[in-house]
Amino acid sequence: YVSKSTSEDGGAAAWCEPADPPTDAAEAAAASTPTVRLQEGTTLRVAPMDRKCGGWDYEHFHDKLRLADGCNAGRGMVVTLEATARECIAVALSPTSHYAMGKTYVVHFGAAGNLSTVIRRHVNETEAVDVNTPSRVCTDNRYQSYWIVLQGGKLSCGVGNSPGQRCIGTLDDTLYNQLRSGVDAVRCVGVGNSALGRHSRDLRVRNIRVMPIPSAFGGIEGIPIVEEKREGGFVNVLAAPSMGMGGASGAGTGMPGEAELLAEYEKECTKAKARAAKFGTEYKQPPPDAFFKWSEARRLRANPERGFATGFDVLSPEEQAKAQRRKERFAEEDKKRRREMGEDVEDGEDAEGANPQDDEMDAAEEAKAE
Repeated sequence: YVSKSTSEDGGAAAWCEPADPPTDAAEAAAASTPTVRLQEGTTLRVAPMDRKCGGWDYEHFHDKLRLADGCNAGRGMVVTLEATARECIAVALSPTSHYAMGKTYVVHFGAAGNLSTVIRRHVNETEAVDVNTPSRVCTDNRYQSYWIVLQGGKLSCGVGNSPGQRCIGTLDDTLYNQLRSGVDAVRCVGVGNSALGRHSRDLRVRNIRVMPIPSAFGGIEGIPIVEEKREGGFVNVLAAPSMGMGGASGAGTGMPGEAELLAEYEKECTKAKARAAKFGTEYKQPPPDAFFKWSEARRLRANPERGFATGFDVLSPEEQAKAQRRKERFAEEDKKRRREMGEDVEDGEDAEGANPQDDEMDAAEEAKAE
């Protein structure tokens, strides 16, 4: 779907190749789809949003990060992006270049400590229509691709380079779509960081693209949405073999793998939703502690950061030579300091063990030992 783009000054820009080799049908659809994208080579660094200001602010939007002029916003829109974060990548779809209460959709990738993905539209300050899907879709050691598709009053989101594939969840808001006015159709995109707590970190976003629904998918169904078919139905981007984390099974270790824990967690969340619907109560996503042992719940909520990597071998000859030079420099500095203090220091004296007071203390300790 990524093809012609619009530059920041509104003029036509060069062609933009999609990440995956497109089919002829995709190329034909993209050729007639005007696309606005973030300037190539630009990366947005987004700090955690200030809750005192209600989260969203004007700085999270850009006047030109929106559907191209002349596009029919009523047919819907497609947003693709790449991001690296520990949690809580927030993408807003709004009819204006700011957050409009009751009219703005927000997708939170990796909410609740990277344990779920939330699609939400606040009706007012206290009420909202939303869908919460257990998943682990954020990673801070590489850029992950995401997509969002709004069509026919249904907002879907997923991971990967192909909109419609590997769908995480869908919010059905067709009633609002039928009742809203034409000016309330979403056309602007905002990027935020909804991470909370002392472990909140900045996130980075690049390659944002905004486009209408391609004409090739202009039928009633629109872009086909394919739900994730993995066991348990959840999406876990950390389960890839190349990541070496979150294997699908914990066989041989005596402990369940992360994928098994997430699958069980999703089943329990589904049961909680069914109970809330049965008794007419508000559904709240239960914490992992409600179902798992403390150690297993801690593994799910930990969402650990990357460890520190030195990038060099401290035992290599080069590093050993550097260490020796540092040692000699420190020895010269120590002798210089002792000369300034009026102590007698021989030219060939080593700094280690050369302090007369240290020698006297060593001799006293040896005498006691005898």
